[in-house]
Amino acid sequence: MEWAEQLPKREALYGFILRRVRDPFLADDLVQETLTRLIAYMQSNKVADSLAFSLRIATNLISDHYRMRGTGHAEVLEPEMACHRPSAEQTVMARQRADALARALERMPPLRREVFIRRRLHGQSYREIAQALNLNVAAVEKHVVRALEWLHSEMGREGAR
Repeated sequence: MEWAEQLPKREALYGFILRRVRDPFLADDLVQETLTRLIAYMQSNKVADSLAFSLRIATNLISDHYRMRGTGHAEVLEPEMACHRPSAEQTVMARQRADALARALERMPPLRREVFIRRRLHGQSYREIAQALNLNVAAVEKHVVRALEWLHSEMGREGAR
């Protein structure tokens, strides 16, 4: 079955549909119906771009769904019209997580913070950090592990507040 290799990734199709219907169960049903129709079509026809074709099928199914329900949501955004920016809520939550991370880093012991920042933010190797801070590699590794444990613990406390 050479057509089976041409099927689009289910996750991409699901995300496309979910952004439009905002109902995970309905999105699952529409993904299934889209793939069923795509496979049936591909068994007797050649499709140059299966992802684009499946997105068109999905768009039509979404329109049909809303039209049959009579909800007035028959207008579906085209892929090029969809906004890929995070929502205001997602932006606020990300900002809060970043602030919590900054506070946790400030409370971290200075040497551990320095090692962590050099490793995780600047991408330095354990050996480079060890040489720069006059430590052995094992100590640098322990500092990184403890820094991650510290951050995990502190972020958990921040989330509980």
